Amino acid sequence: MGYMKRTASSLIPVFVLTSLLSACSSNNTGTSALPEANKEKVPESSEPAKVVAYSYWQELSDDYWNKLLIQPLKKKYPNIDLEIVKPGTNGTKKLEEMIVAGQVPDIVISDIGTAKGITDLGFNYDMTPMIKKYNMDLSKYDQSTINYVKTFGKNGEIFSLPYSTNFIALFYNKDIFDKFGVPYPKDGVTFTEIVSLAKRLTRNDNGTQYIGFDHNSVHFLAGGITRDYFDPKTGKANLSTKEWRMAYDLLSQLIAIPGNRFPQDKDKITRWHNEDFYKTQNVAMIGVPNLIPAGLQTVPNMNWDMTAYPVFEGYPKTAQAAGGSSLFMNPNSKVLDAAFKVVATALSEETQLVISRNGGGPVLLTKETMDAFSADLPYTKGKNVKAAFYNKQNWPKNPTIYDGNALGIAYNHSLDLYKGKDVNTVIRETEEDIDKQVAQLAK
Repeated sequence: MGYMKRTASSLIPVFVLTSLLSACSSNNTGTSALPEANKEKVPESSEPAKVVAYSYWQELSDDYWNKLLIQPLKKKYPNIDLEIVKPGTNGTKKLEEMIVAGQVPDIVISDIGTAKGITDLGFNYDMTPMIKKYNMDLSKYDQSTINYVKTFGKNGEIFSLPYSTNFIALFYNKDIFDKFGVPYPKDGVTFTEIVSLAKRLTRNDNGTQYIGFDHNSVHFLAGGITRDYFDPKTGKANLSTKEWRMAYDLLSQLIAIPGNRFPQDKDKITRWHNEDFYKTQNVAMIGVPNLIPAGLQTVPNMNWDMTAYPVFEGYPKTAQAAGGSSLFMNPNSKVLDAAFKVVATALSEETQLVISRNGGGPVLLTKETMDAFSADLPYTKGKNVKAAFYNKQNWPKNPTIYDGNALGIAYNHSLDLYKGKDVNTVIRETEEDIDKQVAQLAK
């Protein structure tokens, strides 16, 4: 599940759903798609309770949910039954249908990056009282992620709690480095060093074209230093900042390396070439999220390793936060305590160890969870998997519901750099198109 695919595809349906439900809502303010929460406190009880959670991800199996949530929950709270509803063939329309039918789930499970859209739908229960009631110590968790979810509340409310994060890293093919006598990159590698390595590794050898660095989209290059597409004061698109220009200039340098692209397939110019890395194996370095559980398991004998994702000089140990999984609660749920116990179970040490052992990013960053990272994946033995935790994650400072739209527009316009268009023109046209689309969506 790539971050680009997940975020861009989930934000837009959420926006559309927000509009539809706002029109149907009895709340005249238009800020919530659900009825006002019942303020009567639901007493904690050992009586049987059923919690319904809606997951945006059809591809996650029943076995995954059983291992991650259902079994640990039943072990700790035998009285609570958890049902995971998946979208099926209806995609995100399934949630719309449930709400319209009055079958509003108690929990929504979605990408962290969709938080603005999910809370605008009305899944905006402030978990702060429950966190206090059950003595949950948030200081134990990744603070960059916790601080990010707090940005969606005007007064620090916690409308969402993440239980897993994606990680972005630099994966490299040791055989290609060895073939051309080039030293391996190390944790803390800079983009300047990556450009130098890419120049040495991009070459045609006996008819095989080797790609030095699969650099992906401009937003991934920028991710460690900026994640914001809009000026918070004006609300207008702003990719003319120092940080965005650094990313565009870096992309231009990488494009200028002869052969460091995939001209045979226009759709793959800056898309992830995951399969080229681990199947074709003609890519020396690739920077992508979560390749360990989503690709490398198919080539257990590949001679690969990894380092922390590259950084810009002056911005050490900071890389793009590549999304993750988060839980949102319905404030009108009749089983608020039971629902929060589901959330707490997802963040428990037991579940966090399961996530980490299977190559997911835990939000509970303890020695135990980090030491356990990928432990159940034999093909990672001897690899520098702890590089996943080397950089801190950089989340948007001013997230908006339109970030997914802006990301897609920035990606599409960045392709014009390959056609020879200059950076200034690309940035200007990108900003204009973002503002135009936001104006249409906001009508």
